[in-house]
Amino acid sequence: SFGLQAQLSPQAQVSLITIAPGKDLYSVFGHSSIWIQDPANGIDRVYSYGTFDFATEYFYWKFLRGTLPYTISVNSMQTILDYYGQVEHRSVNMQVLRLDLTEKNKIYQALETNLLPENREYAYKFFYDNCATRIRDQIEAVSGDAYDWDHYDRLQKKSYRDWMNQYLTANSWAAIGMNLALGVPANHTASASDACYLPDNFYAATLLAKRNGQNLAEEPMRLYESTESINNSFDWLGPFTWLVLLTLLSLFISFQALTWQYRFDVVLFSVYGLLGIFLFFLAVGTDHVVMGWNPASLILFPLQFPFVFWFAKSPSWLKYNRFMAIMGLIGFIWCMTESWTLLFPLAPILIRMIALAFRPTNVING
Repeated sequence: SFGLQAQLSPQAQVSLITIAPGKDLYSVFGHSSIWIQDPANGIDRVYSYGTFDFATEYFYWKFLRGTLPYTISVNSMQTILDYYGQVEHRSVNMQVLRLDLTEKNKIYQALETNLLPENREYAYKFFYDNCATRIRDQIEAVSGDAYDWDHYDRLQKKSYRDWMNQYLTANSWAAIGMNLALGVPANHTASASDACYLPDNFYAATLLAKRNGQNLAEEPMRLYESTESINNSFDWLGPFTWLVLLTLLSLFISFQALTWQYRFDVVLFSVYGLLGIFLFFLAVGTDHVVMGWNPASLILFPLQFPFVFWFAKSPSWLKYNRFMAIMGLIGFIWCMTESWTLLFPLAPILIRMIALAFRPTNVING
C-alpha cells in the first residue's frame, strides 16, 4: 500500500529522472521526474509535476490566462519508458541519489502528500514553478548544502530568456512568439539555482553536487537511448525569410510614392496593432508574471489599430506619428538588447512608423 503511512525499506532508491527535449513545443525544454523504487515493499513510482488535463473546463481560456491547474501524477517506470522511449523517442537518464533512509522517506512522504486530492493542483509558472524546480526544491531540502550554487559557472550569467532561446529553433514562429510575449522579468539574470527551471541544467547541477567529499548522485545511467536527433538546421522557408521580404517591401514603399501605400499601411498596422492588443492582454489580463512590462508594446502599440485609418492618411496626425516613431525606436532598441530574434519581426513596422513621421505635410495618402 502507498500513502503517508508507508515507509521505505533500507533497499529503497530515490533517483532523478531527466528526459531529453522533444520535437513539439510542449516538450522542447525536456522533463524532470523523480523515481522511487523499493523492491521490498513493491514500490515502483515515478512522480511528475507539470501534468494537465485537456478535458479541463474552458481549457484554452485558462491556459491563456495562466490559471490552468497543473498537477502531480505518478506512473510506473515501464509506463514512462514506453511513452517517452517508444512513443516520443526521447532519451531517458537516471541519477541515483546517495541519501540515507530518513532523507529518502522525507522525499517519499512529501511526494505522497502532494498527491493528496487537496494538494495535487498548483499554479504552474514556466520559469519559477515547474516540473524541474519542484524536484530541485525537494532534493535540496534533504541534501543540505550539497548544491554549491555559487560555484557552478556553467549555469551563471544568463537570463531566463537566454536559457529559453537555447532550446528554440531561432527561425521558428515559436521562438518569435515567445520572445515577443515575454516582458522585462524574463530578462533578469538567473542564478545557477534559477537556471534549473530547465531539466538539463538541474541534471548538470546534480552531477556537480557533493556531500562530505562524495558526489550526491551516482554515475548517470541511460535507461533509454534515442537514435533520433532534433533537426536544428536553418529553415529557409521559416518565418525569417518572409519577414525579411516584408522588411524589404516596407523599405521600398517608404522611398516610393505609390498609390497603394495607404492600403499597405492599413493592413500592416492592423495586423501589428491586433498583435499589440494581444500582448497588452497577456501583460495585464493574465497571471503570467513574465509577460508584464513588455518593451515590445512600445512599438506594437495597441491603438495602432484602429488609429491607422487616420494617421496613415492625414497630415494632421504628424505629431502623433512622430511621437509613436520615437517610442517605437526606443522599444525596438530595448528589444534588440535582449533578443536579436525580434529584429525582423519588428523591423517592417518600425520602418513604416519612421517613414510616416517624416512624411512631407502636404502628402495625403489614399
